[in-house]
Amino acid sequence: MNKVNHIGDYGSEEEVDNVQWNLIKISHVDDKIIKKLITHMKSELSDNFFISFESLINIGMKARELVSKTYNEYSDSTNFRKYLFQFILNFYDDIVECPLVLRLYHPDFIIRAKNLMQIEEKGDISYLKFIIPLMNDPDDSVRWATIRVLESFKQFEDNPIMVKKIQHRINKEPNPVIKEKLEKIFSQN
Repeated sequence: MNKVNHIGDYGSEEEVDNVQWNLIKISHVDDKIIKKLITHMKSELSDNFFISFESLINIGMKARELVSKTYNEYSDSTNFRKYLFQFILNFYDDIVECPLVLRLYHPDFIIRAKNLMQIEEKGDISYLKFIIPLMNDPDDSVRWATIRVLESFKQFEDNPIMVKKIQHRINKEPNPVIKEKLEKIFSQN
């Protein structure tokens, strides 16, 4: 029986049994389910988005054809989904150049925020294209960590897309502390 752990690979079967993870048989996953997961990946960042990303990773090669088709829809785009669908396809081929992406788009916002802090600490700019979209994360702590990382990278002059995203985020940011920080960054650049 093939099983998929929707929370990730956390080690032994005992660890999985000690927690109430939802496990499903891969044989029960059909194209209809995969298409629904892909549809969630095309929407705004949300719990469904993050769960769908992780599910597509865990479903594996069974989802490859539909993920590849979706990637091709974005191939001429600068939309961050293009990079995520490419990441998934590479993952299926055992190519993982930026392994923290799995945790940057994890369903648990605490894991997302902690990994942003780790990237900030290391100054690893290779994750930039995966970090910028997290300015729209539904969780305040992730948005705050994202802004801190982007500020630490000091890439505003070299990245007009980032400046545009910050300006757009200022207009829709509900948290006054985050909004003030964004306005400060924007006024300096």
